[in-house]
Amino acid sequence: MRAPGLSRCPRIGADDSGGTVFRILIANSKGGSGKTTLTTTLAGYYARAGRLATLLDCDPQGSSLAWSQLRGAQHATVRTLASSDPANGLGTGWVLRLPSDTQVLLIDTPAGLRAHEFVPFARHADVLLVPVVPSPLDLHATLGFLDGVRRLPEVRQGLLRVGLIANRLRERTVAARDLDATLQRLTQTCLIRVRDSQLYLRLAAVGMSLFDDNSSTTRGHREDWQPLLDWLSLRESERRREAKVAFLPAAAKKIGN
Repeated sequence: MRAPGLSRCPRIGADDSGGTVFRILIANSKGGSGKTTLTTTLAGYYARAGRLATLLDCDPQGSSLAWSQLRGAQHATVRTLASSDPANGLGTGWVLRLPSDTQVLLIDTPAGLRAHEFVPFARHADVLLVPVVPSPLDLHATLGFLDGVRRLPEVRQGLLRVGLIANRLRERTVAARDLDATLQRLTQTCLIRVRDSQLYLRLAAVGMSLFDDNSSTTRGHREDWQPLLDWLSLRESERRREAKVAFLPAAAKKIGN
C-alpha cells in the first residue's frame, strides 16, 4: 500500500481516480458514548476489506490516532491524520493532507461540540453515525444533540443520512429497555445494538478491531455489526450513483433535448 501523498489536493468527496470518497462522520456531543470504538471498528473493517481508508481524528485526546499507531505491520493499514482544531471542522488545510487515493474517510469528532462547531463537519459527510449509551443522563444529552442535527439543512434535504448505534448494551437490564423505548420514538434509524464487552478494550490496547481477529469470540460479536455494514454499503452505492449523475458531461445532458 503506497504512502499517503500530501502534496496533492483531492476534492473533498472525490478520490484520485474520479470516483467518490465515502465520508462517514461519527459524532455525539456527549463524551464517553463510544465514538472512538465505533470509528476504529469501522476503520478496521474497511482496511481488512481492502478499501483505502483514511481516519481523521479531530478529538484533542487523540484516541483514534493512538489506536492506529499501535497497529502491527501484520494488520491492514489505516492511514490516520490528526486534528486538534474542532472549531474549524474540516477546513481546507485538512483536505490538502488527505491521501489522494482515499476511498473511505472516517471522521472521529470531539465531545462537547457546540452547534456552530458541528456544522462544518456535517457539510463534509455523507452519513452521520451517533452512538448512544443506556444511561439516563447521557441519553438526555444525546437527545438534545439529535434535535440540533434534525434542524440541519443537510439532514432536512436528505444529503446527510443519520443512523443511531445503541452502544454498550447489557441485555435484560432496565437501562437497555429504557434506551430501546426511547429509540423507538425517534425518527432516525437505530441500525445496530452493540453488546457491552471487554473485548473491545482488549483489542484497542493492541491497535486491533473486531475484523483483525478471527477467534470464535470475536466472530460472534461481528454479527452485531452486520446490519450497520449493510446500511453503509447501501448508502455508499447511492452516493456513487448520485456522483455519476452530477458529473455527466454537458454534451450527454443535451441528448434527447
